[in-house]
Amino acid sequence: MARRRTKFVCQNCGYESAQWLGRCPQCGEFNTLVEEFEETEISERVTSRSEGGKPLPATQIRRRPLQRLSTGFRELDRVLGGGMVPGSVAILSGEPGIGKSTLLLQVAGVMARQNGPTLYVTGEESLEQIGLRIDRLGVEHEKLFVLAETDVTAIGSTIEELKPCLAVVDSIQAAYHPLLASSPGSVSQVRESAAYLLRIAKRIGTALFLVGHVTKEGFLAGPKVLEHMVDAVLYLEGEANYTLRLVRATKNRFGPTGEVGVFQLDENGLTEVPNPSEWLLSQRKEPVAGTIVAAIMEGHRPLLVEVQALVAPNPFGMPRRVVTGVDIGRVLMLLAILERHLHCRFSDRDVFVNIAGGLRVTEPAIDLPVALAILSSRFDVPISRDVAAFGELGLTGEIRPVPQSDARVREAKRLGFSKCLGPSDGRGKREWLTVATIAEAGRSLGLLPQR
Repeated sequence: MARRRTKFVCQNCGYESAQWLGRCPQCGEFNTLVEEFEETEISERVTSRSEGGKPLPATQIRRRPLQRLSTGFRELDRVLGGGMVPGSVAILSGEPGIGKSTLLLQVAGVMARQNGPTLYVTGEESLEQIGLRIDRLGVEHEKLFVLAETDVTAIGSTIEELKPCLAVVDSIQAAYHPLLASSPGSVSQVRESAAYLLRIAKRIGTALFLVGHVTKEGFLAGPKVLEHMVDAVLYLEGEANYTLRLVRATKNRFGPTGEVGVFQLDENGLTEVPNPSEWLLSQRKEPVAGTIVAAIMEGHRPLLVEVQALVAPNPFGMPRRVVTGVDIGRVLMLLAILERHLHCRFSDRDVFVNIAGGLRVTEPAIDLPVALAILSSRFDVPISRDVAAFGELGLTGEIRPVPQSDARVREAKRLGFSKCLGPSDGRGKREWLTVATIAEAGRSLGLLPQR
């Protein structure tokens, strides 16, 4: 009989301690160490040397052409680098109810029709619930197999027997390994369950998708080693009150990172948005003070989004700053720059900033559009509807260059914007109006008086 000992494992980073600690010494989180029982002997441990343990010269390594399987969604194929690679393991994470299971069930249905047997394993829903979702999404097919199981050894046996082209495990936090005494969702269970399924997928060449939960901070739940084990880490993002959904890759061994796929969620599931710029822009006929179009980059894709700002008087002495879609710290910095270099007072006014459509923008090129929208609302001067802007704002008021300016301008001109404001990129010939400072940008749009 295996001998067991007690240990305390941090559920945030996987740190192990022989005694309980109120704060994890490794990640600094409080009350995350949970008592677990560890088996000192596991019968599955293989001590023999593998065949690949002998070193080979680089010139003798066999190189096979990389084959990919289309998911049926061009937006998801873009994020994966062109499609799924047989034998690869990816994890899709996101907030509860964001559409993770819906997206992967749709992918499984398409793969079953195009490439052969697919397996969808659910550990959180019953077969009846999955059946209702299949009917709603219209993905019913005789080669789409559904399994309700949480034991990874049983899941692995089914994958080895069926040999599907795609296997989806929803979710890895619900799975457990019977040789471990800890409860499902613990660090050791998540790590060992993922490793067990990963070895099977690599051996038989099945593309494996794992569904992962997120913490309250929005990061992938479980040990950090889970992200290192898999080949791709995808996040499904979106606001609960909006239909827009973004699939973002933060790691991809078979393609670029930073790519974004755009979807729309409705009662029929997730549908692709092939032209997100047109979808994100409003269709107003007349310009309104406090709005401007920003040319941003999501991966290698240019997007045009509408930036909205509202500056209103505050008679109570405690001005509010409400920001949606942009980092609030960035907006506070922009307000300080405007006050310092343009002498615009905001200490007696409320400031509201919003990115229309529910999109969240993190790149610094959003600085200039946000600053111009705030100035437009502050002085009640509308900006023309055919103007787009991009650029990073420095603390001294200068507008700093951003990458891929040409792609931003081409996207703006494709959608009918005749005037683009942006920083100089060091070249002589440009297709946009270059501005060096925020004051120059404001004067070029009539927001500030000419000298």
